[in-house]
Amino acid sequence: MGSRAKLNLVLLLVAALSLAISAAASVEDTGEQLFQEGVRLANDRDYQGALEHFERAMAYTPRLNVLWNIACCHVVLGHRDLAVACLDRYMEHDLAFQESAEMQAAVADVEGEPADMPDARRRGELWDGIAAASQAVEKGEATEAPDELRLYGVGSRSVRYKTGDNGTSPEGRRGRELNARVIELYRSGSPEEALPFAERVAAYIANTSTYHNIAVIHLSLGHRDLALDFLDLFQQRVPQLRESAEFRLLVRDIGAAPPQIDAATARGFVDRVDPAYDSATSPEPRPPVRTEMGEQD
Repeated sequence: MGSRAKLNLVLLLVAALSLAISAAASVEDTGEQLFQEGVRLANDRDYQGALEHFERAMAYTPRLNVLWNIACCHVVLGHRDLAVACLDRYMEHDLAFQESAEMQAAVADVEGEPADMPDARRRGELWDGIAAASQAVEKGEATEAPDELRLYGVGSRSVRYKTGDNGTSPEGRRGRELNARVIELYRSGSPEEALPFAERVAAYIANTSTYHNIAVIHLSLGHRDLALDFLDLFQQRVPQLRESAEFRLLVRDIGAAPPQIDAATARGFVDRVDPAYDSATSPEPRPPVRTEMGEQD
């Protein structure tokens, strides 16, 4: 996923990839597969399809080039606020882009558009401006922006991305909309349909609940290795789970299962996840001790 795979620099891919997730798929392989399919769809000018695949890829391989492609898709599709939010988040991690006067101006141009960016020709011009600014940075030809004009890439979107927010930001609203669909589909007994939406949430909110949901869905589908990978990401965000004997036993039992877990066994594992979490995170009961000695007996 090097710089040449950025959406505005992609080369045409000839063969489409099968996107069925196998039981033995790794996180890295799954992310790469989704990313390359997104590139293929972008080259075919199916930008909505490309966006969805890049969003899904972020769950497995949260790389800057994936985020860049998500931002560019939002520009082309006319999603002003999400385009600016994703570009801003990208620039937090790439100092050269943050310092570029051309890149700062290109993002400001996007933010100056109507929210739905209805003019397709104008969206193309904005795309071209971002592409030109990107190439100037990568060729070392960008102009340094003075500090007072560095408006993007200097905030804390990346912190909110990892913790979630109250749903008032563009990313928060997008993540919650997608998550509502996850819950609806999973509760209706359609984990296979819920999985792509759960993966897409991770492009906008990468907090505890995000990784919990992806882990549980993979587990319900019998994907042992991917379930273990996301349970690991889940427990990294919940320190109490690292000390939980119940959670460690669950992980050990899943690891001892075959790569494709049968439905009944998978259901049993799923039913153990939340009780293990609740047990690890619930405060220990405290006896109602009195704090004053009182009168002599």
